[in-house]
Amino acid sequence: MSETVYLFDVDNTLLDNDRVTRDLKSFLDREVGTERSETYWRLFEEMRNQLGYADYLGALQRYPMPHPYDSRLLTIST
Repeated sequence: MSETVYLFDVDNTLLDNDRVTRDLKSFLDREVGTERSETYWRLFEEMRNQLGYADYLGALQRYPMPHPYDSRLLTIST
C-alpha cells in the first residue's frame, strides 16, 4: 500500500517566501532587466490570483508567451 503525503507551508515555516521573492526579483532584474522582470512578476501575480497560491515555475512557463525570442529564458530557467 502506498501513501501520499502533502506538505503545505502556510506560515513560512518550511520556506521563507519573502526571501525567495526578494532573491528571485534581484536575480531577474540582473539577468533580464527591470522591464522583463516586471513582465514575470505581472504573470506571477495573475497566476496567484487565478490559482490562489504562488506558482513561481508556472509564471516562468508563461514568460515566453510575451517574449518568445528572448534567449535569456534559458538563463533564468536554470
